[in-house]
Amino acid sequence: MGVRRENKMMDRLLGMLRAAPFLALALLLAPSLSAAAPGVSAEAVVFGQTVSISGPARRAGLLFQSGLNAALDERNARGGVGGRVLKLISLDDGYEPQRAAANAKRFAAENDVLALIGGTGTPTTKRAAPVLRNAGIPLVGVLSGADFLRDAKRYPNLVHLRASYSQEVRALVDHIVRYHGKKRFGIIYQDDAFGRSILKSYRAALAGHKLRVLAKASFSRNTHAVHAGLFVLQKADLDVLMIGGTGGASAEIINLANDLGYGYIMTILSIAQSESLRRRLKAPSGKIMMSEVLPDANDASRKIVRSFQRAMLARAKEKRDGSVQPAFSQLSLEGYILGRFVIAVLERTGGEVTRKRFLQEALAAGEIRIDDWAVEFKPGTNFGSKYVRMTESRELRRFHERRRRP
Repeated sequence: MGVRRENKMMDRLLGMLRAAPFLALALLLAPSLSAAAPGVSAEAVVFGQTVSISGPARRAGLLFQSGLNAALDERNARGGVGGRVLKLISLDDGYEPQRAAANAKRFAAENDVLALIGGTGTPTTKRAAPVLRNAGIPLVGVLSGADFLRDAKRYPNLVHLRASYSQEVRALVDHIVRYHGKKRFGIIYQDDAFGRSILKSYRAALAGHKLRVLAKASFSRNTHAVHAGLFVLQKADLDVLMIGGTGGASAEIINLANDLGYGYIMTILSIAQSESLRRRLKAPSGKIMMSEVLPDANDASRKIVRSFQRAMLARAKEKRDGSVQPAFSQLSLEGYILGRFVIAVLERTGGEVTRKRFLQEALAAGEIRIDDWAVEFKPGTNFGSKYVRMTESRELRRFHERRRRP
């Protein structure tokens, strides 16, 4: 019995020794947890983007994308994150919801990205976000402040880095009522999810001052057909006109209102792009107040702005064919901050880079500092910034100064 037992033990030992090389090879070839995650390999982390790089929102999409790429390029020049380079696959949606949904379905089907970053627009995000949610894909840093997208229970995959439209609208209304003493408010807005979210926020902000919207008009997305709406509003004898539209439509409304001599104080949200708006306005620009959700992209006293400008110049220098221009715009700054945030989140994940881990770290409590800019997510929320600042046109400042004179 003892001899038989020894023979069996010897056979098992020899079998294990014969199998050892194959076990070692299997362990070497087996992907680690992080390498098996979609969009993650030993060499790279790949992100996706559905963005408006054609159509009426083309400039906004390109500026936003340029800042995002500048941040990724800057980090890749230093070896990436954890030895992995950062890559971006961008698909054009033309600011059309159905195309954004199709892009989201493509990313879900191909399953080749860790997360989507840098989407543009409320109507496009409204269609893309549920597709990505159902596929378990995070969506980070969209150009939208619509409140319904900030429902963390409904959209647990969404991460916002900018103040909401309701916060911008409230700041504009509070400033005009308290500083300019105006009470007759109207609105013209883009007739889609974006514009309707602004209308809802506007009504709520005015109700806080026991005021209401006295007149409203709308126009179709991706058109500048605003004339009929302005003629309707003219009958209401307004002091203030809120414009809920992108840069092109906003400029058309302001120019036409000035040509007709309406004299409104016109308020605009950051999404209309102040630099683009100024180029399209006739002189004089009119009495304009605009909200911004980031520091001035040309304010070199801010460390984040200096870093952004260096990265944009470096990217332009690298692309020596002239295809990249170092535009110091609010939108390219927003894209750069998004890129830096994504990098900071990857650093927090450590070696375990999975979608679940990435989203957990993106929404984790505690401050993330990007130079002298910070974002912080409160428990149960999916937005990390409440920063809003006001800018006024020269004509509006002069108008207020004249009113204050005895």
